[in-house]
Amino acid sequence: MAISGGHGGEGFCGSGALVGWLRSGRYRDLPPSVRVVLVHAINPFGFAAVRRVNEDNVDLNRNFIDFSQPLPTNPEYDALHPHVVPEKWTDETQAAQKQAFDAYIAENGQFALQKALSRGQYAHSDGIFFGGWSPTWSNKTFRKIVQDHVRGAEKVAFVDFHTGLGPYGTCDMMTNGVPGDSDYDRAVAWYGEGISSPAAGNSTSAPLTGVIDDGLAEEVAGSELTSITAEFGTFPVLYVLNALLGDNWLHLKGDPGSPMGREMKAHMRNTFGPPERDWQEMISLRSFQLLRRAVKGLST
Repeated sequence: MAISGGHGGEGFCGSGALVGWLRSGRYRDLPPSVRVVLVHAINPFGFAAVRRVNEDNVDLNRNFIDFSQPLPTNPEYDALHPHVVPEKWTDETQAAQKQAFDAYIAENGQFALQKALSRGQYAHSDGIFFGGWSPTWSNKTFRKIVQDHVRGAEKVAFVDFHTGLGPYGTCDMMTNGVPGDSDYDRAVAWYGEGISSPAAGNSTSAPLTGVIDDGLAEEVAGSELTSITAEFGTFPVLYVLNALLGDNWLHLKGDPGSPMGREMKAHMRNTFGPPERDWQEMISLRSFQLLRRAVKGLST
């Protein structure tokens, strides 16, 4: 199973990878025991609007938690939230925002800032990385697709395409667990060196709450699951963060149709799906490798 567009604005990469795989005709060589399920634009609103989030400002990849239990807390994000959504988007307010984040970095380090902001938060619906207060339409739709087309398989390989973290054009293949765990070691055996894990502390991502892998694991309990997030790098973390902050402000307080709004949307589009041909070629080649290795891992 491979999906694109969980984070809508990142869907251009995943869509290109999956459409390219289909156009290549590689599906004709599938072993008879292997089914491939491709899911396009699981967050259709975000893809259409070039937003990370859905129509309710919910980050789908933080939405897969048990909402019958108390919501996870993120006090580090709570302290930073007043700086996330300024009233206006001007040079002065951006400078003040940067000053607050720089102060946090000076005291705790840049990765600590990334962790505090991106881990997932469930208290501020106007903030970034908001995980929601109930399962979203995309959450329910994903689970239904899994139930109809994936559940019951002996083995399941999952490839979730994302962009924005890591060096330009490279692929961080993130999986679950730590070295020595069967899931982690199996991912290394299938995909080769370069496997990382937020839990092991060797990934471009901080540990996150409510990721889509968790929902998939619930739906295919009993199957052997080998899951990777294919994270293709674009630009430095703080540059990417600035695009997300600007887009969040634009849809809360700005006008996407204004000249400034159109400029900010173009910035989002190019930050998460660079138009340069060399970047696209690197993603195309690597995605073909990942899908080929997933099929081989399942069939052997």
